[in-house]
Amino acid sequence: MPSVVAKSEAISVLAKAKEELQRTAVTTESQIRSVALAFRGLAGQADEILKLAAAIVGCVESESVNSILPKVQALGAAARNFIGERLQATAGILEAVATEAKVLGQLSEVTSQQAEIALKTKALSVLTNVEVAHLGAPGAGFQYLARELAEFSKSLIADAKALEAHMDSRKTAIEETRRALSTELPRLREKLATIEEDLGKDLAALDASLTHLSNAPAQFRTCVEDIARQIAGVVSAVQAHDITRQQSEHIEEAFDTISERLRDAERHADGVSRDLPYAHAGMAIQIYQLKSVRVTVEHWTSQIKECMDGIRRVSASDMVGIGPMVLAQEADVSSQLAHIELLESESQACSARIERTLDGLSSLMQFVNEHALRSRSIRDRLRLLSFNSIIEASHLGTKADAVLAIAKTIKEISGEWSEIADRSWHSMEEMQMLAEETERTREAFSEASNEKLREAQAQTRAGLENLRTAAAFAASRSKEMETITGKMQAQSAQVGGSDNLLDACTGKIDAIVTQLESMKLDLERDHPGVQRRVDEAEAEQMYSASYTTEMERDVMHAALRGAPLPTAQSVLQGNSVELF
Repeated sequence: MPSVVAKSEAISVLAKAKEELQRTAVTTESQIRSVALAFRGLAGQADEILKLAAAIVGCVESESVNSILPKVQALGAAARNFIGERLQATAGILEAVATEAKVLGQLSEVTSQQAEIALKTKALSVLTNVEVAHLGAPGAGFQYLARELAEFSKSLIADAKALEAHMDSRKTAIEETRRALSTELPRLREKLATIEEDLGKDLAALDASLTHLSNAPAQFRTCVEDIARQIAGVVSAVQAHDITRQQSEHIEEAFDTISERLRDAERHADGVSRDLPYAHAGMAIQIYQLKSVRVTVEHWTSQIKECMDGIRRVSASDMVGIGPMVLAQEADVSSQLAHIELLESESQACSARIERTLDGLSSLMQFVNEHALRSRSIRDRLRLLSFNSIIEASHLGTKADAVLAIAKTIKEISGEWSEIADRSWHSMEEMQMLAEETERTREAFSEASNEKLREAQAQTRAGLENLRTAAAFAASRSKEMETITGKMQAQSAQVGGSDNLLDACTGKIDAIVTQLESMKLDLERDHPGVQRRVDEAEAEQMYSASYTTEMERDVMHAALRGAPLPTAQSVLQGNSVELF
Protein backbone atom coordinates (compact mmCIF):
# COMPACT_ATOMS: atom_id res chain seq x y z
CA MET A 1 0.00 0.00 0.00
CA PRO A 2 1.47 3.41 -0.92
CA SER A 3 2.26 5.71 1.95
CA VAL A 4 0.13 8.69 2.92
CA VAL A 5 2.93 10.92 1.75
CA ALA A 6 2.89 9.25 -1.70
CA LYS A 7 -0.89 9.68 -1.95
CA SER A 8 -0.68 13.28 -0.91
CA GLU A 9 2.07 13.84 -3.44
CA ALA A 10 -0.11 12.28 -6.17
CA ILE A 11 -3.02 14.52 -5.17
CA SER A 12 -0.67 17.52 -5.32
CA VAL A 13 0.57 16.48 -8.77
CA LEU A 14 -3.01 16.18 -9.99
CA ALA A 15 -3.81 19.64 -8.63
CA LYS A 16 -0.80 21.14 -10.38
CA ALA A 17 -1.67 19.32 -13.62
CA LYS A 18 -5.17 20.77 -13.41
CA GLU A 19 -3.76 24.27 -12.92
CA GLU A 20 -1.35 23.76 -15.86
CA LEU A 21 -4.20 22.67 -18.14
CA GLN A 22 -6.22 25.71 -17.10
CA ARG A 23 -3.29 28.09 -17.78
CA THR A 24 -2.67 26.44 -21.15
CA ALA A 25 -6.33 26.86 -22.12
CA VAL A 26 -6.32 30.53 -21.11
CA THR A 27 -3.03 31.18 -22.94
CA THR A 28 -4.09 29.57 -26.20
CA GLU A 29 -7.73 30.70 -26.25
CA SER A 30 -7.18 34.17 -27.74
CA GLN A 31 -4.48 32.91 -30.09
CA ILE A 32 -6.72 30.15 -31.43
CA ARG A 33 -9.53 32.64 -32.00
CA SER A 34 -7.11 34.93 -33.87
CA VAL A 35 -5.91 32.03 -36.03
CA ALA A 36 -9.49 31.06 -36.85
CA LEU A 37 -10.31 34.63 -37.87
CA ALA A 38 -7.14 34.95 -39.97
CA PHE A 39 -7.76 31.70 -41.80
CA ARG A 40 -11.35 32.62 -42.52
CA GLY A 41 -9.94 35.70 -44.29
CA LEU A 42 -7.42 33.53 -46.13
CA ALA A 43 -10.24 31.25 -47.21
CA GLY A 44 -12.06 34.20 -48.74
CA GLN A 45 -8.92 35.33 -50.56
CA ALA A 46 -8.29 31.81 -51.85
CA ASP A 47 -11.85 31.73 -53.11
CA GLU A 48 -11.25 35.00 -55.01
CA ILE A 49 -8.11 33.56 -56.60
CA LEU A 50 -9.96 30.40 -57.60
CA LYS A 51 -12.66 32.46 -59.28
CA LEU A 52 -10.02 34.43 -61.22
CA ALA A 53 -8.17 31.25 -62.19
CA ALA A 54 -11.43 29.63 -63.26
CA ALA A 55 -12.21 32.67 -65.40
CA ILE A 56 -8.81 32.43 -67.11
CA VAL A 57 -9.22 28.68 -67.62
CA GLY A 58 -12.67 29.21 -69.11
CA CYS A 59 -11.29 31.90 -71.42
CA VAL A 60 -8.33 29.89 -72.71
CA GLU A 61 -10.35 26.70 -73.02
CA SER A 62 -12.90 28.39 -75.25
CA GLU A 63 -13.24 27.28 -78.86
CA SER A 64 -12.05 30.67 -80.10
CA VAL A 65 -8.64 30.18 -78.45
CA ASN A 66 -8.34 26.42 -78.93
CA SER A 67 -8.95 26.80 -82.66
CA ILE A 68 -6.13 29.28 -83.29
CA LEU A 69 -3.45 26.62 -83.73
CA PRO A 70 -5.44 24.65 -86.35
CA LYS A 71 -6.19 27.95 -88.09
CA VAL A 72 -2.52 28.89 -88.25
CA GLN A 73 -1.72 25.36 -89.43
CA ALA A 74 -4.37 25.75 -92.14
CA LEU A 75 -2.84 29.10 -93.08
CA GLY A 76 0.57 27.48 -93.40
CA ALA A 77 -0.84 24.70 -95.55
CA ALA A 78 -2.72 27.20 -97.74
CA ALA A 79 0.40 29.37 -98.12
CA ARG A 80 2.55 26.39 -99.02
CA ASN A 81 -0.07 25.22 -101.49
CA PHE A 82 -0.40 28.74 -102.91
CA ILE A 83 3.31 29.11 -103.48
CA GLY A 84 3.71 25.51 -104.59
CA GLU A 85 1.06 25.88 -107.29
CA ARG A 86 2.62 29.11 -108.52
CA LEU A 87 6.06 27.56 -108.40
CA GLN A 88 4.87 24.67 -110.51
CA ALA A 89 2.89 26.93 -112.85
CA THR A 90 5.78 29.37 -113.24
CA ALA A 91 8.12 26.50 -114.09
CA GLY A 92 5.53 25.30 -116.62
CA ILE A 93 5.23 28.76 -118.16
CA LEU A 94 9.01 29.01 -118.37
CA GLU A 95 9.09 25.71 -120.25
CA ALA A 96 6.28 26.95 -122.47
CA VAL A 97 8.22 30.13 -123.21
CA ALA A 98 11.24 28.04 -124.22
CA THR A 99 9.01 25.90 -126.46
CA GLU A 100 7.44 29.00 -127.96
CA ALA A 101 10.88 30.40 -128.72
CA LYS A 102 11.70 27.16 -130.53
CA VAL A 103 8.47 27.36 -132.57
CA LEU A 104 9.22 30.99 -133.40
CA GLY A 105 12.61 29.87 -134.70
CA GLN A 106 10.83 27.41 -137.00
CA LEU A 107 8.45 30.14 -138.16
CA SER A 108 11.40 32.43 -138.85
CA GLU A 109 12.75 29.85 -141.28
CA VAL A 110 9.29 29.66 -142.88
CA THR A 111 9.12 33.43 -143.17
CA SER A 112 12.58 33.56 -144.74
CA GLN A 113 11.64 30.93 -147.32
CA GLN A 114 8.33 32.69 -148.03
CA ALA A 115 10.25 35.91 -148.66
CA GLU A 116 12.48 34.08 -151.16
CA ILE A 117 9.42 32.68 -152.96
CA ALA A 118 7.91 36.19 -153.03
CA LEU A 119 11.01 37.43 -154.84
CA LYS A 120 10.85 34.51 -157.31
CA THR A 121 7.18 35.26 -157.95
CA LYS A 122 7.94 38.93 -158.59
CA ALA A 123 10.66 37.95 -161.07
CA LEU A 124 8.25 35.59 -162.83
CA SER A 125 5.69 38.41 -163.03
CA VAL A 126 8.25 40.58 -164.89
CA LEU A 127 9.21 37.73 -167.24
CA THR A 128 5.53 37.01 -167.91
CA ASN A 129 4.87 40.67 -168.85
CA VAL A 130 7.88 40.59 -171.22
CA GLU A 131 6.68 37.36 -172.87
CA VAL A 132 3.10 38.62 -173.20
CA ALA A 133 4.45 41.72 -174.99
CA HIS A 134 6.58 39.53 -177.27
CA LEU A 135 3.65 37.29 -178.25
CA GLY A 136 1.44 40.24 -179.01
CA ALA A 137 -2.24 39.50 -179.62
CA PRO A 138 -1.91 35.69 -179.22
CA GLY A 139 -0.37 36.22 -175.78
CA ALA A 140 -3.11 38.51 -174.48
CA GLY A 141 -4.68 35.57 -172.67
CA PHE A 142 -1.63 35.33 -170.46
CA GLN A 143 -2.00 38.87 -169.18
CA TYR A 144 -3.95 37.58 -166.16
CA LEU A 145 -0.92 35.38 -165.23
CA ALA A 146 1.29 38.43 -164.94
CA ARG A 147 -1.31 40.23 -162.80
CA GLU A 148 -1.79 37.19 -160.52
CA LEU A 149 1.94 36.75 -160.08
CA ALA A 150 2.36 40.44 -159.27
CA GLU A 151 -0.48 40.32 -156.72
CA PHE A 152 0.90 37.10 -155.23
CA SER A 153 4.29 38.72 -154.89
CA LYS A 154 2.90 41.76 -153.08
CA SER A 155 0.69 39.61 -150.83
CA LEU A 156 3.49 37.23 -149.94
CA ILE A 157 5.89 40.03 -149.13
CA ALA A 158 3.25 41.75 -146.97
CA ASP A 159 2.42 38.50 -145.13
CA ALA A 160 6.08 37.71 -144.57
CA LYS A 161 6.75 41.20 -143.18
CA ALA A 162 3.66 41.09 -140.95
CA LEU A 163 4.56 37.66 -139.56
CA GLU A 164 8.15 38.73 -139.06
CA ALA A 165 7.02 41.85 -137.20
CA HIS A 166 4.75 39.78 -134.94
CA MET A 167 7.53 37.34 -134.26
CA ASP A 168 10.08 40.05 -133.51
CA SER A 169 7.67 41.64 -131.06
CA ARG A 170 6.92 38.29 -129.54
CA LYS A 171 10.60 37.38 -129.28
CA THR A 172 11.20 40.55 -127.26
CA ALA A 173 8.26 39.78 -124.97
CA ILE A 174 9.39 36.18 -124.60
CA GLU A 175 12.90 37.24 -123.66
CA GLU A 176 11.56 39.66 -121.05
CA THR A 177 9.26 36.97 -119.67
CA ARG A 178 12.05 34.42 -119.63
CA ARG A 179 14.34 36.74 -117.70
CA ALA A 180 11.59 37.68 -115.24
CA LEU A 181 10.47 34.11 -114.63
CA SER A 182 14.05 32.86 -114.35
CA THR A 183 14.45 35.35 -111.52
CA GLU A 184 11.01 34.62 -110.07
CA LEU A 185 11.50 30.86 -109.78
CA PRO A 186 14.47 30.92 -107.37
CA ARG A 187 12.74 33.65 -105.35
CA LEU A 188 9.58 31.57 -105.09
CA ARG A 189 11.58 28.52 -104.07
CA GLU A 190 13.37 30.58 -101.42
CA LYS A 191 10.08 32.05 -100.20
CA LEU A 192 8.52 28.60 -99.97
CA ALA A 193 11.45 27.30 -97.95
CA THR A 194 11.39 30.40 -95.71
CA ILE A 195 7.67 30.16 -95.08
CA GLU A 196 7.89 26.47 -94.28
CA GLU A 197 10.78 27.07 -91.86
CA ASP A 198 9.36 30.20 -90.22
CA LEU A 199 5.85 28.87 -89.96
CA GLY A 200 7.20 25.63 -88.55
CA LYS A 201 9.05 27.55 -85.83
CA ASP A 202 6.09 29.85 -85.17
CA LEU A 203 3.70 26.91 -84.96
CA ALA A 204 5.96 25.10 -82.50
CA ALA A 205 6.37 28.24 -80.38
CA LEU A 206 2.66 29.03 -80.57
CA ASP A 207 1.82 25.46 -79.59
CA ALA A 208 4.12 25.77 -76.57
CA SER A 209 2.59 29.14 -75.67
CA LEU A 210 -0.95 27.83 -75.99
CA THR A 211 -0.03 24.76 -73.95
CA HIS A 212 1.38 27.03 -71.25
CA LEU A 213 -1.63 29.30 -71.53
CA SER A 214 -3.93 26.29 -71.14
CA ASN A 215 -1.95 24.42 -68.47
CA ALA A 216 -0.63 27.20 -66.25
CA PRO A 217 -4.01 28.49 -65.01
CA ALA A 218 -5.23 24.95 -64.45
CA GLN A 219 -2.06 24.00 -62.56
CA PHE A 220 -2.22 27.21 -60.56
CA ARG A 221 -5.87 26.58 -59.81
CA THR A 222 -5.06 23.04 -58.64
CA CYS A 223 -2.36 24.45 -56.35
CA VAL A 224 -4.71 27.06 -54.90
CA GLU A 225 -7.49 24.48 -54.55
CA ASP A 226 -5.11 22.39 -52.47
CA ILE A 227 -4.31 25.41 -50.31
CA ALA A 228 -8.02 26.20 -50.06
CA ARG A 229 -8.63 22.68 -48.80
CA GLN A 230 -5.82 23.13 -46.28
CA ILE A 231 -7.28 26.44 -45.16
CA ALA A 232 -10.69 24.81 -44.81
CA GLY A 233 -9.03 22.04 -42.79
CA VAL A 234 -7.38 24.55 -40.47
CA VAL A 235 -10.63 26.46 -40.06
CA SER A 236 -12.50 23.24 -39.37
CA ALA A 237 -9.87 22.00 -36.94
CA VAL A 238 -9.65 25.30 -35.08
CA GLN A 239 -13.43 25.44 -34.92
CA ALA A 240 -13.17 22.17 -32.97
CA HIS A 241 -11.21 24.05 -30.30
CA ASP A 242 -14.37 24.45 -28.22
CA ILE A 243 -14.80 20.69 -28.14
CA THR A 244 -11.12 20.18 -27.30
CA ARG A 245 -11.42 22.78 -24.54
CA GLN A 246 -14.43 20.92 -23.17
CA GLN A 247 -12.39 17.73 -23.33
CA SER A 248 -9.66 19.43 -21.29
CA GLU A 249 -12.25 20.64 -18.74
CA HIS A 250 -13.54 17.08 -18.43
CA ILE A 251 -9.98 15.93 -17.78
CA GLU A 252 -9.67 18.57 -15.08
CA GLU A 253 -12.93 17.32 -13.50
CA ALA A 254 -11.59 13.78 -13.69
CA PHE A 255 -8.45 14.88 -11.80
CA ASP A 256 -10.72 16.00 -8.96
CA THR A 257 -12.50 12.63 -9.01
CA ILE A 258 -9.19 10.74 -8.96
CA SER A 259 -7.96 12.90 -6.07
CA GLU A 260 -11.17 12.19 -4.15
CA ARG A 261 -10.68 8.42 -4.68
CA LEU A 262 -7.13 8.66 -3.37
CA ARG A 263 -8.36 10.50 -0.26
CA ASP A 264 -11.10 7.91 0.29
CA ALA A 265 -8.46 5.19 0.06
CA GLU A 266 -6.64 6.93 2.96
CA ARG A 267 -9.72 7.40 5.11
CA HIS A 268 -11.39 3.98 4.81
CA ALA A 269 -9.94 0.65 5.62
CA ASP A 270 -11.29 -0.94 2.47
CA GLY A 271 -10.35 2.07 0.35
CA VAL A 272 -7.38 0.30 -1.12
CA SER A 273 -9.48 -2.43 -2.65
CA ARG A 274 -12.47 -0.24 -3.47
CA ASP A 275 -11.13 3.23 -4.42
CA LEU A 276 -7.57 2.73 -5.70
CA PRO A 277 -8.63 0.59 -8.74
CA TYR A 278 -10.97 3.38 -9.89
CA ALA A 279 -8.29 6.02 -9.26
CA HIS A 280 -5.96 3.89 -11.41
CA ALA A 281 -8.65 3.53 -14.10
CA GLY A 282 -9.21 7.27 -14.00
CA MET A 283 -5.49 7.88 -14.54
CA ALA A 284 -5.46 5.50 -17.52
CA ILE A 285 -8.51 7.23 -19.04
CA GLN A 286 -7.06 10.74 -18.60
CA ILE A 287 -3.71 9.66 -20.03
CA TYR A 288 -5.59 8.54 -23.15
CA GLN A 289 -7.74 11.68 -23.17
CA LEU A 290 -4.64 13.91 -22.89
CA LYS A 291 -2.95 11.99 -25.69
CA SER A 292 -6.10 12.45 -27.77
CA VAL A 293 -6.00 16.19 -27.07
CA ARG A 294 -2.32 16.19 -27.98
CA VAL A 295 -3.06 14.45 -31.32
CA THR A 296 -5.72 17.04 -32.08
CA VAL A 297 -3.40 19.93 -31.27
CA GLU A 298 -0.62 18.32 -33.32
CA HIS A 299 -3.06 18.09 -36.21
CA TRP A 300 -3.86 21.77 -35.89
CA THR A 301 -0.20 22.64 -35.79
CA SER A 302 0.58 20.44 -38.80
CA GLN A 303 -2.34 21.89 -40.76
CA ILE A 304 -1.30 25.46 -40.00
CA LYS A 305 2.36 24.85 -40.88
CA GLU A 306 1.56 23.01 -44.09
CA CYS A 307 -0.97 25.61 -45.13
CA MET A 308 1.35 28.55 -44.45
CA ASP A 309 4.17 26.83 -46.32
CA GLY A 310 1.82 26.38 -49.29
CA ILE A 311 0.77 30.03 -49.14
CA ARG A 312 4.42 31.12 -49.05
CA ARG A 313 5.19 28.96 -52.08
CA VAL A 314 2.22 29.89 -54.23
CA SER A 315 3.02 32.64 -56.71
CA ALA A 316 1.12 34.18 -59.60
CA SER A 317 4.33 35.48 -61.19
CA ASP A 318 4.29 32.77 -63.87
CA MET A 319 0.66 33.56 -64.54
CA VAL A 320 1.46 37.26 -65.00
CA GLY A 321 4.02 36.37 -67.66
CA ILE A 322 1.55 34.32 -69.70
CA GLY A 323 -0.15 37.27 -71.38
CA PRO A 324 3.01 38.95 -72.72
CA MET A 325 4.45 35.60 -73.79
CA VAL A 326 1.36 34.67 -75.78
CA LEU A 327 1.13 38.18 -77.25
CA ALA A 328 4.75 37.87 -78.42
CA GLN A 329 3.90 34.64 -80.22
CA GLU A 330 0.79 36.28 -81.65
CA ALA A 331 2.99 39.09 -82.99
CA ASP A 332 5.29 36.56 -84.67
CA VAL A 333 2.36 34.82 -86.33
CA SER A 334 0.95 38.21 -87.39
CA SER A 335 4.33 39.00 -88.93
CA GLN A 336 4.19 35.75 -90.90
CA LEU A 337 0.68 36.64 -91.98
CA ALA A 338 1.97 40.00 -93.24
CA HIS A 339 4.77 38.22 -95.12
CA ILE A 340 2.27 35.91 -96.76
CA GLU A 341 0.08 38.87 -97.73
CA LEU A 342 3.13 40.63 -99.22
CA LEU A 343 4.00 37.48 -101.11
CA GLU A 344 0.45 37.27 -102.39
CA SER A 345 0.68 40.88 -103.59
CA GLU A 346 3.99 40.20 -105.31
CA SER A 347 2.52 37.07 -106.81
CA GLN A 348 -0.32 39.11 -108.25
CA ALA A 349 2.25 41.25 -110.10
CA CYS A 350 3.80 38.07 -111.42
CA SER A 351 0.32 36.87 -112.32
CA ALA A 352 -0.22 39.98 -114.44
CA ARG A 353 3.02 39.24 -116.27
CA ILE A 354 1.93 35.65 -116.81
CA GLU A 355 -1.44 36.86 -118.08
CA ARG A 356 0.29 39.10 -120.62
CA THR A 357 2.50 36.22 -121.68
CA LEU A 358 -0.47 33.94 -122.18
CA ASP A 359 -2.43 36.65 -123.99
CA GLY A 360 0.57 37.32 -126.27
CA LEU A 361 0.85 33.63 -127.05
CA SER A 362 -2.86 33.48 -127.84
CA SER A 363 -2.61 36.54 -130.12
CA LEU A 364 0.41 35.14 -131.95
CA MET A 365 -1.25 31.77 -132.33
CA GLN A 366 -4.30 33.42 -133.87
CA PHE A 367 -2.12 35.34 -136.33
CA VAL A 368 -0.12 32.21 -137.22
CA ASN A 369 -3.37 30.32 -137.70
CA GLU A 370 -4.63 33.00 -140.11
CA HIS A 371 -1.28 32.97 -141.86
CA ALA A 372 -1.37 29.18 -142.20
CA LEU A 373 -4.87 29.34 -143.66
CA ARG A 374 -3.76 32.01 -146.17
CA SER A 375 -0.72 29.89 -147.05
CA ARG A 376 -2.95 26.96 -147.88
CA SER A 377 -5.23 29.20 -149.94
CA ILE A 378 -2.21 30.59 -151.83
CA ARG A 379 -0.92 27.09 -152.41
CA ASP A 380 -4.25 26.08 -153.94
CA ARG A 381 -4.34 29.21 -156.13
CA LEU A 382 -0.76 28.61 -157.30
CA ARG A 383 -1.62 25.04 -158.25
CA LEU A 384 -4.70 26.21 -160.19
CA LEU A 385 -2.73 29.03 -161.88
CA SER A 386 0.02 26.61 -162.88
CA PHE A 387 -2.53 24.12 -164.26
CA ASN A 388 -4.40 26.77 -166.31
CA SER A 389 -1.16 28.25 -167.63
CA ILE A 390 0.06 24.87 -168.88
CA ILE A 391 -3.27 24.27 -170.68
CA GLU A 392 -3.22 27.73 -172.32
CA ALA A 393 0.43 27.31 -173.36
CA SER A 394 -0.27 23.92 -174.94
CA HIS A 395 -2.85 25.61 -177.30
CA LEU A 396 -0.19 27.97 -178.69
CA GLY A 397 2.29 25.25 -179.43
CA THR A 398 5.90 26.28 -179.90
CA LYS A 399 5.06 29.99 -179.70
CA ALA A 400 4.39 29.64 -175.98
CA ASP A 401 7.51 27.71 -174.97
CA ALA A 402 8.64 30.54 -172.72
CA VAL A 403 5.20 30.80 -171.11
CA LEU A 404 5.20 27.04 -170.63
CA ALA A 405 8.57 27.29 -168.89
CA ILE A 406 7.09 30.02 -166.64
CA ALA A 407 4.08 27.77 -165.92
CA LYS A 408 6.41 24.94 -164.92
CA THR A 409 8.33 27.29 -162.66
CA ILE A 410 5.05 28.32 -161.05
CA LYS A 411 4.35 24.65 -160.48
CA GLU A 412 7.73 24.24 -158.77
CA ILE A 413 7.07 27.31 -156.65
CA SER A 414 3.66 25.85 -155.79
CA GLY A 415 5.38 22.67 -154.59
CA GLU A 416 7.84 24.65 -152.48
CA TRP A 417 5.02 26.76 -151.10
CA SER A 418 3.01 23.64 -150.30
CA GLU A 419 5.91 22.29 -148.25
CA ILE A 420 6.27 25.61 -146.46
CA ALA A 421 2.51 25.80 -145.85
CA ASP A 422 2.63 22.33 -144.27
CA ARG A 423 5.46 23.38 -142.00
CA SER A 424 3.61 26.56 -141.12
CA TRP A 425 0.50 24.52 -140.32
CA HIS A 426 2.56 22.12 -138.19
CA SER A 427 4.00 25.07 -136.25
CA MET A 428 0.48 26.38 -135.77
CA GLU A 429 -0.60 22.99 -134.35
CA GLU A 430 2.37 23.00 -131.97
CA MET A 431 1.39 26.44 -130.81
CA GLN A 432 -2.19 25.26 -130.39
CA MET A 433 -1.07 22.44 -128.10
CA LEU A 434 1.24 24.80 -126.26
CA ALA A 435 -1.60 27.28 -125.77
CA GLU A 436 -3.90 24.56 -124.39
CA GLU A 437 -1.25 23.46 -121.92
CA THR A 438 -0.44 26.99 -120.77
CA GLU A 439 -4.11 27.86 -120.48
CA ARG A 440 -4.39 25.30 -117.72
CA THR A 441 -1.64 27.05 -115.80
CA ARG A 442 -3.66 30.25 -115.96
CA GLU A 443 -5.93 28.75 -113.30
CA ALA A 444 -3.03 28.74 -110.82
CA PHE A 445 -2.88 32.54 -111.14
CA SER A 446 -6.59 33.19 -111.15
CA GLU A 447 -8.58 34.88 -108.39
CA ALA A 448 -10.25 31.57 -107.57
CA SER A 449 -6.88 30.04 -106.69
CA ASN A 450 -6.38 32.77 -104.07
CA GLU A 451 -9.68 32.04 -102.36
CA LYS A 452 -8.43 29.32 -99.99
CA LEU A 453 -5.42 31.39 -98.96
CA ARG A 454 -7.55 34.47 -98.33
CA GLU A 455 -10.07 32.44 -96.38
CA ALA A 456 -7.24 31.00 -94.25
CA GLN A 457 -5.86 34.51 -93.78
CA ALA A 458 -9.24 35.83 -92.67
CA GLN A 459 -9.76 32.98 -90.22
CA THR A 460 -6.24 33.42 -88.84
CA ARG A 461 -6.78 37.16 -88.37
CA ALA A 462 -10.00 36.45 -86.46
CA GLY A 463 -8.25 33.75 -84.43
CA LEU A 464 -5.34 36.06 -83.59
CA GLU A 465 -7.78 38.72 -82.45
CA ASN A 466 -9.39 36.16 -80.11
CA LEU A 467 -5.93 35.14 -78.91
CA ARG A 468 -5.02 38.78 -78.20
CA THR A 469 -8.23 39.18 -76.23
CA ALA A 470 -7.59 36.00 -74.24
CA ALA A 471 -3.97 36.94 -73.53
CA ALA A 472 -4.97 40.42 -72.37
CA PHE A 473 -7.71 38.91 -70.18
CA ALA A 474 -5.25 36.42 -68.67
CA ALA A 475 -2.73 39.19 -68.02
CA SER A 476 -5.23 41.45 -66.22
CA ARG A 477 -6.67 38.63 -64.10
CA SER A 478 -3.19 37.34 -63.31
CA LYS A 479 -2.24 40.77 -61.96
CA GLU A 480 -5.24 40.64 -59.65
CA MET A 481 -4.24 37.14 -58.56
CA GLU A 482 -0.68 38.30 -57.85
CA THR A 483 -2.01 41.11 -55.66
CA ILE A 484 -4.22 38.73 -53.69
CA THR A 485 -1.47 36.13 -53.23
CA GLY A 486 0.74 38.91 -51.88
CA LYS A 487 -1.95 39.78 -49.34
CA MET A 488 -2.33 36.12 -48.40
CA GLN A 489 1.41 35.75 -47.82
CA ALA A 490 1.51 38.90 -45.69
CA GLN A 491 -1.49 37.77 -43.65
CA SER A 492 -0.12 34.26 -43.17
CA ALA A 493 3.12 35.79 -41.84
CA GLN A 494 1.09 37.55 -39.13
CA VAL A 495 -0.07 34.21 -37.71
CA GLY A 496 3.37 32.65 -38.00
CA GLY A 497 3.75 32.42 -34.21
CA SER A 498 0.69 30.26 -33.77
CA ASP A 499 2.46 27.02 -34.58
CA ASN A 500 5.16 27.75 -31.98
CA LEU A 501 2.51 28.44 -29.37
CA LEU A 502 0.71 25.20 -30.16
CA ASP A 503 4.01 23.31 -30.07
CA ALA A 504 4.54 24.65 -26.57
CA CYS A 505 1.04 23.47 -25.70
CA THR A 506 1.81 19.90 -26.77
CA GLY A 507 5.00 20.02 -24.67
CA LYS A 508 3.03 20.89 -21.57
CA ILE A 509 0.56 18.09 -22.29
CA ASP A 510 3.45 15.66 -22.68
CA ALA A 511 4.81 16.72 -19.26
CA ILE A 512 1.43 16.09 -17.61
CA VAL A 513 1.09 12.71 -19.34
CA THR A 514 4.57 11.73 -18.12
CA GLN A 515 3.62 12.54 -14.51
CA LEU A 516 0.34 10.63 -14.75
CA GLU A 517 2.02 7.59 -16.27
CA SER A 518 4.59 7.65 -13.43
CA MET A 519 1.82 7.72 -10.82
CA LYS A 520 -0.06 4.97 -12.62
CA LEU A 521 3.08 2.78 -12.66
CA ASP A 522 3.59 3.44 -8.93
CA LEU A 523 0.05 2.21 -8.24
CA GLU A 524 0.59 -0.88 -10.36
CA ARG A 525 3.91 -1.58 -8.61
CA ASP A 526 2.55 -1.08 -5.11
CA HIS A 527 -0.78 -2.83 -5.81
CA PRO A 528 -0.31 -5.62 -8.36
CA GLY A 529 -3.50 -6.41 -10.22
CA VAL A 530 -5.09 -3.10 -9.34
CA GLN A 531 -6.18 -2.62 -12.95
CA ARG A 532 -8.11 -5.89 -12.88
CA ARG A 533 -10.34 -4.98 -9.95
CA VAL A 534 -12.45 -2.46 -11.88
CA ASP A 535 -15.99 -2.79 -13.14
CA GLU A 536 -15.87 -1.20 -16.60
CA ALA A 537 -19.49 -0.05 -16.55
CA GLU A 538 -19.05 1.57 -13.13
CA ALA A 539 -15.81 3.25 -14.22
CA GLU A 540 -17.50 4.52 -17.36
CA GLN A 541 -20.38 5.91 -15.33
CA MET A 542 -17.95 7.52 -12.90
CA TYR A 543 -15.86 9.37 -15.50
CA SER A 544 -18.13 9.95 -18.53
CA ALA A 545 -21.09 11.71 -17.00
CA SER A 546 -20.05 15.04 -18.51
CA TYR A 547 -18.83 13.69 -21.89
CA THR A 548 -20.49 15.43 -24.84
CA THR A 549 -18.82 13.70 -27.84
CA GLU A 550 -18.45 10.19 -29.13
CA MET A 551 -14.72 10.85 -29.40
CA GLU A 552 -14.27 11.04 -25.62
CA ARG A 553 -16.25 7.82 -25.16
CA ASP A 554 -14.19 6.02 -27.82
CA VAL A 555 -10.98 7.14 -26.12
CA MET A 556 -12.30 6.08 -22.70
CA HIS A 557 -13.28 2.61 -23.98
CA ALA A 558 -9.84 2.15 -25.52
CA ALA A 559 -8.19 3.14 -22.23
CA LEU A 560 -10.30 0.77 -20.11
CA ARG A 561 -9.70 -2.12 -22.47
CA GLY A 562 -6.02 -1.40 -23.08
CA ALA A 563 -6.69 -0.93 -26.83
CA PRO A 564 -4.70 1.43 -29.06
CA LEU A 565 -5.67 5.09 -29.08
CA PRO A 566 -8.18 5.83 -31.87
CA THR A 567 -6.46 7.23 -34.95
CA ALA A 568 -6.23 10.97 -35.50
CA GLN A 569 -8.72 10.80 -38.37
CA SER A 570 -11.29 9.07 -36.20
CA VAL A 571 -10.69 11.59 -33.45
CA LEU A 572 -11.22 14.51 -35.81
CA GLN A 573 -14.35 13.00 -37.26
CA GLY A 574 -15.71 12.46 -33.77
CA ASN A 575 -15.21 16.13 -32.95
CA SER A 576 -18.28 16.99 -34.97
CA VAL A 577 -20.57 14.53 -33.21
CA GLU A 578 -22.27 16.04 -30.16
CA LEU A 579 -24.11 13.69 -27.82
CA PHE A 580 -26.32 16.38 -26.33
